[in-house]
Amino acid sequence: KELKAIESTKILDRDGNVLYAVTGEQRRTIISFSDMPASIRNATISAEDKDFYHNFGFSVNGILRSVYYNLTGKTGYLVGGSTITQQFVKNALLTSQKTFGRKIKELILTLEVEAIYSKDKILEMYLNQIPYGSNVYGIQEAAKTYFGKDAKDLTLAESATLASLPKAPTYYSPYGNHPDKLKIREEYILDRMVALKYISKDEAKKAKEEKLAYNPYKENISAPHF
Repeated sequence: KELKAIESTKILDRDGNVLYAVTGEQRRTIISFSDMPASIRNATISAEDKDFYHNFGFSVNGILRSVYYNLTGKTGYLVGGSTITQQFVKNALLTSQKTFGRKIKELILTLEVEAIYSKDKILEMYLNQIPYGSNVYGIQEAAKTYFGKDAKDLTLAESATLASLPKAPTYYSPYGNHPDKLKIREEYILDRMVALKYISKDEAKKAKEEKLAYNPYKENISAPHF
């Protein structure tokens, strides 16, 4: 098949001047594992999958819980319990459709990813893939968007904050209506990092007290009223 490059969609005024260029569904900048600081790696593991380096890409308890709820119909949708590898597979290789067949595909692909790649490589791919709100994808773009810096320069507090977003990017958005909930989740992740011995209590305390300076929210658009 012929490959066609995806071009930006441009909104023009009546004189042909560009008001806004839509860059696509996903804004992403790929970075290497070495450019991902330990703070964001460990914060992500603490938030999403504490046994990441010790499991085979899936949680037996999570799968059993999912099967139980799905078979008994106690919820209106398929229950997850996803590991970091499963989340990567869902975001990169599958749709968000919640069906039993898709869950089987997810498990098979998860095992294949675990067999082919190292844990560090899986974490690198995951952090480059996942959404952080709006059309921001990947930790580098998230760091640039919210804090105006490269991912490698993130502080512990900034890392814990960004690690809070993938769970519910819109709800926890720094530009949204729940800044108090975002702060609660940031502190929860810091406490998890202490419990998992990634950081000390003093480091967590200092991070909780850090005043975060977010980039001002803006859309690069002329004549937004139009």
